[in-house]
Amino acid sequence: MKDTTRITADIIEAALKIGFSACGVTDTRPFDREAPYVIDWLQHGYNGTMSYMERNLDVRLAPSLLAENAQSAIVVLLNYKPLRTIPAGRPQVAKYAYGTDYHFVVKEMLRRLLKHIQTEIIPCSGTAFVDSAPVLEKALAVRAGLGWIGKNSLLINRKYGSMTFIGTLFVDIPLQYNTQIEPDLCGNCNRCIEACPTKAIVSPHILDASRCVSYLNKTHKGEIPDTLKPFIGNRLWGCDSCIDSCPYNSKTPTHNMSELMPKNEIFTLDLGNISKRQLKKLIMRLPDNNQSGTGS
Repeated sequence: MKDTTRITADIIEAALKIGFSACGVTDTRPFDREAPYVIDWLQHGYNGTMSYMERNLDVRLAPSLLAENAQSAIVVLLNYKPLRTIPAGRPQVAKYAYGTDYHFVVKEMLRRLLKHIQTEIIPCSGTAFVDSAPVLEKALAVRAGLGWIGKNSLLINRKYGSMTFIGTLFVDIPLQYNTQIEPDLCGNCNRCIEACPTKAIVSPHILDASRCVSYLNKTHKGEIPDTLKPFIGNRLWGCDSCIDSCPYNSKTPTHNMSELMPKNEIFTLDLGNISKRQLKKLIMRLPDNNQSGTGS
């Protein structure tokens, strides 16, 4: 029987062949170090109307509770940096939403990875999550050696910057866990803080989501405060200001996945003739023929 080192290497190799940009493996021990910061963030009300972030806090801080008998977390990144972007003068949609809804794409790829592990590497049970459970995905990615948390609170990977989707696959088998944690390489750079239109990055690594444009124009429940409305501008869905200003994103490779290629409609949106409901339907459109995750 293969040892955990060989099994882990085979899993990472399989993840990359399926089309993920990077893969790391970590354990499911509690987030004792991160817990005080998460609790303090919630106590400040930085989650805005996202009350769901206050629920299941015990599970959020203890990955082993997310799935039955979860011993290991396989964490994957998928690059979404597009080759073509919306011209600055046009109504803007965040780049992560250019293509097929990433929840479908990443989830299907994780299902394929699990099936491969079960049939080709080692019998196991597993559960995949893509923004579908109280998972501290970025913290898991850091623990898995996939990057560090930037000053804008996003995960930054050396090769792919911060334009990546994160997926997690919890399995009930022990694996070889990463021990090399990436150092924080942001240094003295404050470009993301300076670029934020609403000054939502209140201090390095601390984002007041209730002020973030990406939260205001797609997640916020209720009226946008009058003091913040002027900063929305032509941003219809999300905001890439802190992402576009980050030096680590300037020279990263673009993706070549067909599922993530921009929808043509994204480039012809009319600021005054599309409702939030219509936009949401476009952004969260199901994959064509209900297929996704074919990899690259």
